[in-house]
Amino acid sequence: MAPRIAFILGAGPNIGQHVAKKFAANGYKVAVSSRSGGSSTSDDFLSVKADFTDPQTVVSAFKQVRDTWGDPNVVIYNAAGVHFAPPTEVFSVPSQAFEQDLSINVSSLYIALQETVAGWKNLSSPSKVFIFTGNMLNVSGAIAPLFTLGAGKSAAAHLIDAAVKSYGPQGFKFYYADERNADGSPVGNSPDGKAHAETYFELAEDLEQRTWDYTFVKLKGFTKF
Repeated sequence: MAPRIAFILGAGPNIGQHVAKKFAANGYKVAVSSRSGGSSTSDDFLSVKADFTDPQTVVSAFKQVRDTWGDPNVVIYNAAGVHFAPPTEVFSVPSQAFEQDLSINVSSLYIALQETVAGWKNLSSPSKVFIFTGNMLNVSGAIAPLFTLGAGKSAAAHLIDAAVKSYGPQGFKFYYADERNADGSPVGNSPDGKAHAETYFELAEDLEQRTWDYTFVKLKGFTKF
């Protein structure tokens, strides 16, 4: 049986680290990628470098994980980019900055989905799960200062929906994970890393596809809004 491998793209100090620790504590080999990479490597932990403004580095990151352990059965895309815009002048954001955010939020995600699906086609693991760290910008409508991030989250939700419809019959599972406050409002810039870790591990262990636009609340779990 293939080893259980979780690959976290965008291993920041909050969600990324909590998720990595949760999967490692439950017997997964854990690979993490970030722009800076790292030198910490062991039999069960691998740090690789990927600059999500350059989608082709995602290909290299997957290759490093594949060459070291094999294809990951759990892939978590946690990278995000935003250039804040003046509320009354959103198109003052330079086109280069807009393209950079799209590369992080959409193009690198697309490459990650391609690499994931290609690897899963010959993987014997019973659970194959891709989770994207989203928020409510895909359904809230435009919020001017965050419009580059919102454009990316909306596109990402479309990709995840398409993935479920296309690859779901093969047993591949995909999620757009969106943490909310209990009243349905966004958690904003205060996401709970531990809540993400618990939710992502629960989704990874479930052999059935749940609703792909997965809204959840800390200490409560899935909540439909």
